Amino acid sequence: VLQPKAALTIRRMIARVDEQIDQDTIVIADIGDSLFAATELTIHQRTEFISPAYYTSMGFAVPAALGALTARPKSRVLVICGDGAFQMTGMEISNIIRGGYDPVVIVLDNHGYGTERFLHPGDWDFNDINPWKYSQLPGLLGGGTGYEVRTEGEFAAALEKAWADRKGLSLIHAHIPVGDSSDALRRLADRLKHRV
Repeated sequence: VLQPKAALTIRRMIARVDEQIDQDTIVIADIGDSLFAATELTIHQRTEFISPAYYTSMGFAVPAALGALTARPKSRVLVICGDGAFQMTGMEISNIIRGGYDPVVIVLDNHGYGTERFLHPGDWDFNDINPWKYSQLPGLLGGGTGYEVRTEGEFAAALEKAWADRKGLSLIHAHIPVGDSSDALRRLADRLKHRV
């Protein structure tokens, strides 16, 4: 049940995305908690799921979306990436806009390298990154629509509008509380603590 005023969490965001995708969607998840969270999605018979396998591939998702859309321009592409990954290669949205493509790009903004925070607990400022106004990028780059969301209700409304908009890029800047993560990342971090 949607809790419109509740702070957006990764678990609730993925549940809403899961309701939206269908067998014609290409889901592209970046490495880290974007990938761990996306493993909870229901992949339908013809839904395609693309993701890198190694953490050294951070920043894969947005350029991969450009490649997928170049190959299949009429496909519905959904990108899930963290703010750290987006800051590495996300400016490829400029070429997505130039190509007239219409992916939905969700940037999970937890103000840094969230996976690293779980794998290396402590107050390490090297896991923090400079904040960007992601929702303003489509306007700055000449096309598409940006949304900034902090609550479940705002995310649900933005995703619905973005999904219906086939005129160009839709970028959803999803603020996620620092310390929030998918269940899969929590399980991984817990197991790794016992091995280190």
